[in-house]
Amino acid sequence: MNKKAVLTALLLSLFFPPSFAQLQGPLVKEKTPKWYFGFSGGFHSNFMKYSNLDDNMFPDNKNLNGGIFSFFVERDFGKQNQFSIRPEISFLKRGGKLVNIGKDIYDYKANNVDDIYYQLDSRYWDIRIPIIYNFGKLSSKIRPYIYVAPILAFPTRGDVKMEAKYINGYYEGYSINTSTANLASCYFAAAAGLGLKYQFRNSCFLGIEGSYEYGFSDTYGKKEKDGEAVNAGIFPEGTYITGNRKFSGIEIKATLGVPFSIFKKKAKATPVVPVAPIVNQIVKDTVVIKEKPCYTLEEIIEMVEKNESVIGKTICAIDVINFDFAKSDIKMESFEYLDKLAAILIVTQVRVEVKGHTDNVGSEEVNMELSKERAKAVVRYLIREGVDKDKISYSYYGMSKPLTTNDTEEGRTMNRRVEFEILGN
Repeated sequence: MNKKAVLTALLLSLFFPPSFAQLQGPLVKEKTPKWYFGFSGGFHSNFMKYSNLDDNMFPDNKNLNGGIFSFFVERDFGKQNQFSIRPEISFLKRGGKLVNIGKDIYDYKANNVDDIYYQLDSRYWDIRIPIIYNFGKLSSKIRPYIYVAPILAFPTRGDVKMEAKYINGYYEGYSINTSTANLASCYFAAAAGLGLKYQFRNSCFLGIEGSYEYGFSDTYGKKEKDGEAVNAGIFPEGTYITGNRKFSGIEIKATLGVPFSIFKKKAKATPVVPVAPIVNQIVKDTVVIKEKPCYTLEEIIEMVEKNESVIGKTICAIDVINFDFAKSDIKMESFEYLDKLAAILIVTQVRVEVKGHTDNVGSEEVNMELSKERAKAVVRYLIREGVDKDKISYSYYGMSKPLTTNDTEEGRTMNRRVEFEILGN
């Protein structure tokens, strides 16, 4: 849809309310917002993966579970808002727990030990930039989506514990702050996920999504590697687990997006007093204004700008929607006109009936079928451009309803047309 069509749609979204004030119920469907701010929250489960872990000494590696909370700004792109980018700041914890350390080597029962464990519990704040692809049409209320996101994370606080838990409930060991353990100052990862979004009409959206996070960088700090993290050493042999330590995890969270346009003041529609219908009769010394059988799209737009009702009027697309001879294939030069019409239909709740007509060249049966296929082709094009299928119907008349004579080429051009009757909501 080109820029001219979009500008036309924005213009009509300002003027359509007073034009259709006589109809019941809300009529205007504003363009879906492009900018949102919001927050999300949910569940995060993190796993520590070591490149060199002795399974005999450390047989069980458990996840660290906790919550996640995020603030974000989202920007939608594309004709159907099929692309989004959502920079966000998230708060969560990462780490893990090694339990039953040395259970197969040391005699837990003889020493009255229930468990020996090592636990890393660190708080992080993340900078994430999800890049999103939304499935479905702009007019859909429910849209699934997928996304990928680079993650740059920074540890803030937390602790490391190395403790023995005895059967009588007594604990022995130590706990140190992660600043002493000196975790790596930053952490780089990526996430991939999928979600489902419910779009309220021209307003907020609610979503639920799940993702998997994969860490690329080593989370060991320098002091852990050189043994300065704690005097007694983190593990019984007085050193850290050799190699590197990376994180991975899963998330499930809900999101709420609020459009920035919610802060804009909306102009109140001015009620329109219905005018008496025009009487098509000849009065002496009086100029008679006769209702036209059909109007151009530009004339309809001009009437709307003047707050005149257009319900019941017909738009005649004469010589602007063109087809190959005796075929129903729409020519490329007609796309701009149909895009402009689609933009108008998307931002309003009015319905239209597409009517196909032909001139009298050829048999009545052939022309009737041709007008049907051409009307259907126009309907399919508008739906493909994002117009709700419930807003469009079609009918066809062949050569039976000419606007003017078929005896001239000019007349046949006018009769060989597609019409759009505006039906209201």
